[in-house]
Amino acid sequence: MCWIFAYIWNKKATDYLINWLKSLEYRWYDSAWLALLNEKSEVYINKAIWRVSNLWTKIEKDKKILKDFNIWIAHTRWATHWWVNENNTHPHYSSNKRFYLVHNWIIENFIELKKDLQKKWYSFYSDTDSEIIAKLIEDNFTNSLEETIKIITKKITWAYALVVMDKNNPNSLIWIKKWSPMVVAFREWEYFISSDINAISNISNKYIPLEDNEMVIVSKNWYKIYSAWEVVEKEVYNSEKNDYTEELWNFNHFMEKEIFEIPEVIENGIRWRINFDSKEIKSNSLDSLKDKDIQRIEIIASGTSYNAWYIWAYLFEELSQIPTSVFISSEFKYKKNFINKNTLYIFISQSWETADTLECLKIVKNKWWLTFWVVNVVGSSIARMCDLWLYTHSWVEVWVAATKSFIWQLLALIIMSLYLWNKRSLDYTTFTKLLEDIKSLKNIISETLLNKDNIKLVAKKYSKSKNMFFLWRNVFFPLAMEWSLKCKEITYNHTESYSAWELKHWPLSLIDENFPTVLLNPESKLYDKNISTLKEITARGWKVIGFISKWDKNSDLYSDIIEVPKSDSDIVNLFTISVSLQLFSYYMALDLWREIDKPRNLAKSVTVE
Repeated sequence: MCWIFAYIWNKKATDYLINWLKSLEYRWYDSAWLALLNEKSEVYINKAIWRVSNLWTKIEKDKKILKDFNIWIAHTRWATHWWVNENNTHPHYSSNKRFYLVHNWIIENFIELKKDLQKKWYSFYSDTDSEIIAKLIEDNFTNSLEETIKIITKKITWAYALVVMDKNNPNSLIWIKKWSPMVVAFREWEYFISSDINAISNISNKYIPLEDNEMVIVSKNWYKIYSAWEVVEKEVYNSEKNDYTEELWNFNHFMEKEIFEIPEVIENGIRWRINFDSKEIKSNSLDSLKDKDIQRIEIIASGTSYNAWYIWAYLFEELSQIPTSVFISSEFKYKKNFINKNTLYIFISQSWETADTLECLKIVKNKWWLTFWVVNVVGSSIARMCDLWLYTHSWVEVWVAATKSFIWQLLALIIMSLYLWNKRSLDYTTFTKLLEDIKSLKNIISETLLNKDNIKLVAKKYSKSKNMFFLWRNVFFPLAMEWSLKCKEITYNHTESYSAWELKHWPLSLIDENFPTVLLNPESKLYDKNISTLKEITARGWKVIGFISKWDKNSDLYSDIIEVPKSDSDIVNLFTISVSLQLFSYYMALDLWREIDKPRNLAKSVTVE
């Protein structure tokens, strides 16, 4: 899988290209490369394993000779097929070295296609599925690259975004996509192709997202878009300016910086949505739901977004009194689905182009039933396909895993719950109390962040623990799931999450002096039951780290404590515990010298279904 950037014009763009690749690196970073073509049909290729900075070092000595190259294609890669090495790194090219391409996503029938090509005496230098496409273009070439691509795309199955460069036609690029995200952008007579809107929003505010099976031919001063192989006119979108910045300011990592951005993200997100004076929630999309006869809600998500939905399902059933189910995206597609018009299907994606979530969305859309999404990127595939939407406005998240986006997903979902609850004429007193809780979040999370030094000390003490349990019950149980996941992602230690009461059914046998437990136990209706679990563990002499409210009367029962501001609201406690756990995970990884912003084997966008 790759994250693609391409450029066509007659300007020197080496520095731009490297900066664009850096802005995509948060999504893929196993390797990086660029391929350049000039009007003399000369091709320049350079590749590097791992980081974009390695590529920059390699091309620095060649920058003077690159000024005359007018077509540029580049990408960052995350390996799906075989090893991370230069042979498997793009661009891939035909045997006659005429056609060069970059490919995103996966060709599922590549083994069969490769065997057929080998029978025709084609040889292969890489282990990738992408090289097969370059050889297919050569084998099926009809003297028209557009016609050839039409032929070969009928032969390959599943997903692709292809950008193809023909050495014999050094004034144009061809791009075609199926399921994989890409946009074409404009600035005067410059043309850009990108997998990620965020990579081009500081370059141009004009872009066109393509739909499946659409193709673009881009030349120096014109472009054509084909749908069903006929030229079509497409709507040009205006993008918002990208707030992405490579500046860390006084922080060591983007993860740390983005945790400390959370109070501002919350304020930005609620500024236009909630009028605290009139006690009103404002949203055109939510207004569209108020007259719908919604009898059930089904939620489809993956990873961190799944955990956010899981929390929300607890709250939503309690607040709105509508039965709510949560499904992992990759499993929803393969289960028996009883899709009906009285069910609202809600999709959420932290990375906004998650393949399995998109596939589930297509299943529901094919039935013509109501779909709703919560997402952060306005022009993303999920955004364009759903009927109704709610933007999180959590800004770009640079580091690979999720922190502030998870927090704003929670907030967006709570706002949605309260809106639908109020429209159903339920308990208004509780509704206004919860609005006040939301109003207090910015200040109370800022107060929570002031506890960073104590959190750092406790994290350092336990960072070497190879195993750890995260425990809680009820609405906090999915929160334990999320921060067990976060610790796995960035510390590489083994962690598990359990409902606290389930511990005695068998996991208690695993706990010993080297297996500490994190118990999430702020004030709540199940506080005393969690104290019982705490005593079960400490009675055997084992260690428990308590995430508890300030002035907790039982704080001396814990081995170590991390305090959050005292509150009687589950919603407030969800946010303060979340932020404390984010810092706890971060400081453990920091003490272990992990590469925090780019954890091994992980990438921001999951395009494998």
